[in-house]
Amino acid sequence: MFISVRRGIIAAVLALLLEFYAFNFIARNIAIMASRSPAIQKVDYLINFLIFVIVFYLVLTLGAYLIQKFSPKST
Repeated sequence: MFISVRRGIIAAVLALLLEFYAFNFIARNIAIMASRSPAIQKVDYLINFLIFVIVFYLVLTLGAYLIQKFSPKST
């Protein structure tokens, strides 16, 4: 019922944007990523992307549930 490809795509796009910002524009994260090997950097990007997608998907699903629960029923 609540599994949605559209929410998944939105969560993936938001995760990519947040990950790009977090790893490329925050000085502390830039320094941490510069000290790691390229293989570990790729693993870090992948793990963080998956975590962000899951979190955004759950937040979007909660929002959809709350909107469905509290919106007036049309009959």
